[in-house]
Amino acid sequence: MAKSRSSSRRSRKPRSAGSRFVSFLKWMLVLGILAGLAGVAGLAGIFYYYGRDLPEILKREDYNPPQVSQVFAAGGELIAEFHTPGERRTLVPLDRIPPVVQNAFMAAEDAEFMTHSGVDYVGLVRAVYYALRYDQGMKGTSTITQQTIKNLMLTPERAYERKIKEMILARELEENLTKEDILYLYLNTIYLGHGTHGVEEASQHYFGKSVSDLNVQEAALLAGLTSGPEANTPFRNPEGAMRRRTYVLRQLWEKGFIEEGVYRDADKTEIEIVPRSTSRPHLGSAPYFVEHIRQDLMERYGEEKVYTGGLRIHTTLDLDMQLAAERAARQGLRAYDDRRKFFQAQRRLAEDDIPKHIARQHKEHSGTLRPTQVYEAVVTGVDVENDRVDVQLGQIKATLALTPRTRILGEGSEAKPLDEAFARGDVLRVQPLAEITPDHSDSAVVRFETSAEAALVAIDPLTREVKALVGGYDFGANKYNHAIQARRQTGSAFKTLVYAAALETRNITPATVYLDSPTVFKLPGGESWSPRNSDGKWRGPIRVREGLASSRNVVSVRVLNDVTLPRAIEFSKRVGVQSPIVNNYTMVMGSSEMPPIEITNTYATFAANGQLAQPRFLNRVESARGDRDLFQTHAEPVLAPEVAHLTTSLLQSAVDGYIDSKGNRRGGTAGLLRAVGHPIAAKTGTTNESRDAWIVGYIPDLVVGAWVGFGDNRSLGPRQYGGSVAGPIFRDFLIAALEDRKVPLEFQPPVTGVTTAQIDPITGKLARSADDGFEEVFMVGTAPTEYAPSNEEDSGENFLFEQFQ
Repeated sequence: MAKSRSSSRRSRKPRSAGSRFVSFLKWMLVLGILAGLAGVAGLAGIFYYYGRDLPEILKREDYNPPQVSQVFAAGGELIAEFHTPGERRTLVPLDRIPPVVQNAFMAAEDAEFMTHSGVDYVGLVRAVYYALRYDQGMKGTSTITQQTIKNLMLTPERAYERKIKEMILARELEENLTKEDILYLYLNTIYLGHGTHGVEEASQHYFGKSVSDLNVQEAALLAGLTSGPEANTPFRNPEGAMRRRTYVLRQLWEKGFIEEGVYRDADKTEIEIVPRSTSRPHLGSAPYFVEHIRQDLMERYGEEKVYTGGLRIHTTLDLDMQLAAERAARQGLRAYDDRRKFFQAQRRLAEDDIPKHIARQHKEHSGTLRPTQVYEAVVTGVDVENDRVDVQLGQIKATLALTPRTRILGEGSEAKPLDEAFARGDVLRVQPLAEITPDHSDSAVVRFETSAEAALVAIDPLTREVKALVGGYDFGANKYNHAIQARRQTGSAFKTLVYAAALETRNITPATVYLDSPTVFKLPGGESWSPRNSDGKWRGPIRVREGLASSRNVVSVRVLNDVTLPRAIEFSKRVGVQSPIVNNYTMVMGSSEMPPIEITNTYATFAANGQLAQPRFLNRVESARGDRDLFQTHAEPVLAPEVAHLTTSLLQSAVDGYIDSKGNRRGGTAGLLRAVGHPIAAKTGTTNESRDAWIVGYIPDLVVGAWVGFGDNRSLGPRQYGGSVAGPIFRDFLIAALEDRKVPLEFQPPVTGVTTAQIDPITGKLARSADDGFEEVFMVGTAPTEYAPSNEEDSGENFLFEQFQ
């Protein structure tokens, strides 16, 4: 047995080296297969793990990202944009994005986009290698498809996890959408700095034009922003932006998108970067108007649609008229400030008196200074270089806020340098911006004592389109819209409604004579009231035309007494007044309160020959999907055209003047409007203690209301009337608005219902000859039928004396 085993061992031949190598290869192959299977299984496990609960793949028709809504004036000028912060985007179809732009982004980000299946595997392996070897993040691995997935469907998270999800979803996206669809999503989504998303808004922001108008070098600059949209913008880092542009242009050439000659020429070409202030010069215009429609739109459509719906909002605003209205309002308020010494030094102290003034103030105001109080501060220094005015109130040192700047220093050619407007020793009336205590006055800021505000509204009487609206001097300083929100007593501007009501009821004609003399009226509750005229004088017997044109208070109350309160109130509401109306005789003096736009629109009923409609701010609103809402005027007749025409005729006398009861020519309260050079019907108004100054009126195709007053209802001061305070604003606006109108429009009488007669100025009866009177207008059936007494029979004055006994 031993021999046999020994023989068997000797019979085995030793294996060769080649045989062992083959065996090794077999084992390595098996191990490789096992490792591959394990890798595949591991990779499948990873993809399964991270592929759970992924969002449903986006469909082309479901893409509805936030878009900026734009507001346009009637002439097409862009005046405002509504969008959420940092989300300015305007979608454009791919066929409006030129190939040069599409190619630039592919050259910069993913040159193989049109051929790969969503993932660049070679680039991925390279990125993994560099990430492991150099301990850096995975860079340059995302295709355009993956970037689209990241921007639209994934939330920020750890890079490796997101990369895996990107790859999974990118493959799915490539299977569900065309390359064109993916490129459309990408180019409308990508962030390109300064809050701009997508190529259209970026093109508008940097170049002031649509993406469809870009050339190759501009397209390359946009595409170059993808690597650092905030760091490399041409506004912040022009050198970096140009370096990136050169890189993209070279990529375009090397990847075969453009010829070398095109690359060389484009790389040498300068690019004009256009700031938004240049490309969109009217953006920010008419802030009070825009804010009103913003609130209106939010009520109609909701905040989300207004701020993200990509609406195109076309308004009624005439931008030229709006600019003229703003200039007139600012100029009028500055003129008022100059008269009343607002926003300027009250006096100047000698150098030796400055310490005395400070010591005296310290004694009087040693405690907390409050924003509701007005104090006298002395200027201690003017720093032109740093645009700073230092003041002192007792021991408290402060800085003067120079806002609104144009109201303090003027604007245009009238603007003053800081050191010309102020000097050391000037005493200013100021209010703290916040409470100032002696212990916390290091950063104290004071502003000038507030002055009056103004409102102006301009409306087309036929369409009721609001053409211009000013709600105050400066929207940034005071956002309260006095044109729409302020409810103010209308003063004598309300008299027009009472006179018109009396014309309608045929209680009066323009020639009816009333006695302008002291009288007493009984108010509800038994209180006595004796109205007086603003000049404190009495004219005796005068005609209705003179009574309204010269705004005689007693005559107006007598007219109201004849027409009766209920009828006057009913008439006022019928022609446009929506606010509550005071139910006593003071109503005719304008004791009822309403906003400027309301009284202006009420006057529009007369200008529109008796047609009533509501003011309109919008023409149409278009959605991003093409839906359109049209806004139209719905007018209804509420007043006979002949009554409207006679009212207009009476109001013209407030501007053009009239023949008084002695036969003399006299000026009306709105006589300053003659400078406009066009037929105007208007009425001034001033409330008790000059708290409100008004002028409301119209030309045939435009109704204008101007108001001036203090927000806290203070008096405007002695002898500050509607004609002298609000009148210049009205006048300057109309002069500018009608600058290009060579032929004035005349007020046309209705075809029927109106007649004329030659009347005697003293009695209002028919004149005995053309030389004894003048032509007056009447509604048919209301003209006088009796002749004035002849000189032989009796004098007109004796006749009137007997009539009023």
